[in-house]
Amino acid sequence: MSTVKTPTEVTSFLKALAQGHVEEALVFPFPEVPADVKETVAAFTDAYKDFDAANIDSEKIDADHFFPREAIKGLGELGAMGMTIPEEYGGSGFTASAYCKMMETIGPLDASAAIVIGAHQSIGIKPLLLFGSEEQKKRWLPQLATGEMVGAFALTEPEAGSDAASLKTTAVYDPATDEYVLNGTKQWISNGGFAKFFTVFARIPSDVAEKHKEIVCFAVVTNPDGTLPGLTRGPEEKKLGLCGSSTCQIILESCRVPSANLIGGKGNGFKVAVETLNTGRTSLGAGAVGGSKVMLKLAAEHATQRKQFATRIADFEIIRNKFAKMTANTYALESMVYLTTGLIDRYIPDYSLEGACCKVFGTEILWDNINEALQIAGGNGFMNEYPYGRGLRDSRINMIFEGTNEILRLFLALSAIKEVGAELKEVQGALKDPLKATGILTDYATRRITGLLTNAKMEKVAPSFAPEADAVGRYATALSNALQIIVWRHGKKVVERQYQHQRIANVMIDLYASTAVLSRVTASIGKKGEEATAAEASVARWFLNEARHRIVANMKALEKNRDRDATAVSDAVYEALGYPFELWS
Repeated sequence: MSTVKTPTEVTSFLKALAQGHVEEALVFPFPEVPADVKETVAAFTDAYKDFDAANIDSEKIDADHFFPREAIKGLGELGAMGMTIPEEYGGSGFTASAYCKMMETIGPLDASAAIVIGAHQSIGIKPLLLFGSEEQKKRWLPQLATGEMVGAFALTEPEAGSDAASLKTTAVYDPATDEYVLNGTKQWISNGGFAKFFTVFARIPSDVAEKHKEIVCFAVVTNPDGTLPGLTRGPEEKKLGLCGSSTCQIILESCRVPSANLIGGKGNGFKVAVETLNTGRTSLGAGAVGGSKVMLKLAAEHATQRKQFATRIADFEIIRNKFAKMTANTYALESMVYLTTGLIDRYIPDYSLEGACCKVFGTEILWDNINEALQIAGGNGFMNEYPYGRGLRDSRINMIFEGTNEILRLFLALSAIKEVGAELKEVQGALKDPLKATGILTDYATRRITGLLTNAKMEKVAPSFAPEADAVGRYATALSNALQIIVWRHGKKVVERQYQHQRIANVMIDLYASTAVLSRVTASIGKKGEEATAAEASVARWFLNEARHRIVANMKALEKNRDRDATAVSDAVYEALGYPFELWS
């Protein structure tokens, strides 16, 4: 019997897309937030803005490189530290959509506050929420909800960044005390200077061939005063941005942790880490939505007031084009984020690729939008009295946080290749087993011929966007066919073809963004009609057109490119350890 999932069994939109299927049931209609959730979030937003105005001085925090501990206490009293914690444990029980909407608000008000809250909820306590036992949740979540304890996520090490499977921190079991003894150093730990609840990942040494299966996750909980024998906090790092946030090393030297603090069981630590990061990435995209909206507002205010050559600079077409790009990309990002949170709120189990798209696209769009807003501001944008400089400094880390954008592009591409590879592997197996071959090969041949002769369809899109929807379906089919060719061509070495991985990932991101835009604009037209949504339709078409050009370029480059030149040039740089073509040498 075939083990390859049929389209109706696939619960990831992008994994289905890799097989040439557009799973409309996952993305249509566009998620609608219930009225009571909107009211709750609106009230909380107002309360948070009042708190921010009274208690958080962003310029002072940035200059002093310190986030006031009283403000952290106040965030807990406000309820900002327990938004994602269920009500039965003392939290607010926000949906993913509600939480991301709050992070959209919090991030632009003060990025360091967003780190305190996000490092605590998006990743710090997420393993406990996702994998903790009922006893563990009852024990710790009430204190985490009030901010009495602040959480931190301790995965990264000096020699283990993106490669989490290479952790060096060890956990050795002591049967005499039923404790694990932890030794190792964790690096760049957000909230590390004041957290009292650390989610720590370590390795139980063994002879297991698959080393990631040695990784375990612990709740390392300090005493009420923040101390714990064997746990030392390093000095605060001096950073380019997010200067008020706490970032330091956590040194574990014979630190004893009760076996009852093991989260997720033995051998599941790698899974715990991966799923935690998957959930956190969408909120980074939400923060980028908020930051982009603020930059648009600042740029629009300046451009409509500033005159040059007796004309508002807003009326110059070269400036209009900047606003079109900034607005369209923000619209697409917002659509992606809340389409993804809609999947999460519907308990769709696999949204790892969609979350990665939100993080990669969002952090790069925010960086570009801040840069464009600064450019529109001209000389003023370079002055410290304006927020652009701090915005650039604070946002740069987003492309590194929670998996660098390069690593996430590899993750996207290899996940798509895996989906195609699973199908091809089954076909290869069938060729070796005549008893299985007939049915499997017939099914595969039917799917291949169908894929070559017909395109994936999007039938729930507003009729006025049918051409754009047809294009998405056409490129989804083309991507699936290209993936199969790449897998056949490179075999096992396909995992090393990172030039191609980047192109595949970029196509996937643009296809997901385009789908989110089509779903959203269709919903708007359905509610308000074509005439009332004319401006929204324009921004949607602007983005869809730009995305189409990028998709076409990347698809063409899968076959015709200058990858050999890129390898030759980089080799020359590595040999020279710098620029190898000095003109005056």
